[in-house]
Amino acid sequence: MKALVYHGKRDVRVDNVPDPTIQEATNAIIRITSTGLCGSDLHLYEVLGPFLDEGDILGHEPMGIVEETGSQVTNLRKGDRVVIPFQMSCGHCY
Repeated sequence: MKALVYHGKRDVRVDNVPDPTIQEATNAIIRITSTGLCGSDLHLYEVLGPFLDEGDILGHEPMGIVEETGSQVTNLRKGDRVVIPFQMSCGHCY
């Protein structure tokens, strides 16, 4: 798959990276259809580079389509459209 990858201060590139795999029974794999890049990413790009390692993938708050779920995932199905917000929540009370 393609991803925006950090290679160093002011050096980001669209690279081919390995496809994700289910590693835990509670995992889900989402095919990202769009994602945001905002001021947080720009701070990492310019000022906060020491907090990134080469190979880190940039972008957050994505939207996408569920491709695969682990055996313990009961609230998502393949083909569901999802949004992944920046804040953490239990997923039930929002």
